[in-house]
Amino acid sequence: GDIIHLRRPDGRDIDYWLNVNPDGEEKGMFVAFNPLNENIKKTVKIPLYYTGLTDKVMVIFDDEKEMELSIDRDYNFELEVTVKANQFTWITFR
Repeated sequence: GDIIHLRRPDGRDIDYWLNVNPDGEEKGMFVAFNPLNENIKKTVKIPLYYTGLTDKVMVIFDDEKEMELSIDRDYNFELEVTVKANQFTWITFR
């Protein structure tokens, strides 16, 4: 699917983007990379407009924990993300 860069990579904070595929079983995947030598915990706004999801979304964290969340009227939701030092994390949306 398409890639939407949600933050310009600068090496000073987490870098994150959203892969979208409205025709697939998994409608989107948020990926974050922490280039720093310390863990980062941050709240990010994730736009789900291009995933085709409208009211609710099933969120799967690193293919483990699942939860259902509501999407606001602008097709966004905010999520607290923790990324370990020099590591990736991902969240899948169905």
